[in-house]
Amino acid sequence: MQLKNNLLLALLLVTLHFASAQQDSTNVEEEIDFSQFADMGLADGAKRYCTSKVFGLSPNKLISIGYDFQGAHNATNVDPYKAGGPSAITNDKMIINSSGGLRLVANVPLISNTKWLVNIGGNYWRNAYNAGFTEINAPKSYVLENLASRGLTTIGLNATVFKPLNERNFILSFASADANGNYNLSDAKIGEYLTTPKITIAAFYGWKRTDLSMVAVGLSRTYRPGALGIIPLILFNHTFENRRWGVEALFPARLAFRRSFNTRNLLLLGYELEGNSYSMINRTTGSANFNPAYNNLELRRSEIRPRVTYEKALTDFIWISAQLGYRINYNFNIDQGDTFRLIGSDVPYYMDNTLTNTWYFQISLNLVSP
Repeated sequence: MQLKNNLLLALLLVTLHFASAQQDSTNVEEEIDFSQFADMGLADGAKRYCTSKVFGLSPNKLISIGYDFQGAHNATNVDPYKAGGPSAITNDKMIINSSGGLRLVANVPLISNTKWLVNIGGNYWRNAYNAGFTEINAPKSYVLENLASRGLTTIGLNATVFKPLNERNFILSFASADANGNYNLSDAKIGEYLTTPKITIAAFYGWKRTDLSMVAVGLSRTYRPGALGIIPLILFNHTFENRRWGVEALFPARLAFRRSFNTRNLLLLGYELEGNSYSMINRTTGSANFNPAYNNLELRRSEIRPRVTYEKALTDFIWISAQLGYRINYNFNIDQGDTFRLIGSDVPYYMDNTLTNTWYFQISLNLVSP
């Protein structure tokens, strides 16, 4: 209870700071929602520039504290490099009773004027596994045992730049560096993950059609499919004239149809492709069981999440968000090395994993911009 009170107090203090500063920000995504930036004022007689706001969009989150929970599911690993020869699938099955963890996201404006808008941010995502193995006395899968004992963690930094060119056109860019891997904050090897981050870059050219609509096209160097790839993106944020319905999309990464009941209550129905590549440092190094086959392993985690999200204002600056959906596995295989893969590539993976689908929910408390 004390921790909960401290978190609420911290949110309120930051709220007062941003309210007095009269600044705005944006959500994280390749993680960010690219359209939700600050309003940029116009001095008398100055050249006119388009703003990045679209009326009616879901609230723009400055700080988010949430928890992601996934229901029971199973994971299977086929490891032909295990000492003693190829493993049997029945010996390498992990029963996952549940998984999930804390999600923290923060974004602050660094520059905000008529010609430039620059935001910087950070994030921490944790996914721990409450799991066991089907055959207790059998040799356990190296990959699955590491997931069960250490889970997956992401620590990242990002920056977003919105550059209006005139009243209609703009350029939008995003870059992030994420330290992904099978570690936790107390891990002695955490420095090895922090010094080898995964880099994501996206760039767009867009059109601000009206205050209710904007569209942009671009390319992204991304790990959303699990492996590194280049994906074309379409940003489309649109609110219909009645202000009750709208679309928020960064296709094909995510898409949502929005229903606004009023300015303080809204519902979103859609999906998101969520994923990244996770370094799995060889934990057998220096031991009697050293196996060089486990050098430079990369877990290609990617999942499709159909979902419904309800968001409600508790105060002018604090919103609660509740999300319920189904987590569909797209990729959970292992490569050796951080290799580039085209979508649909038939190049065999270093190890084949199977992750069954399950339901999930996510809840968060959010400090939003005014």
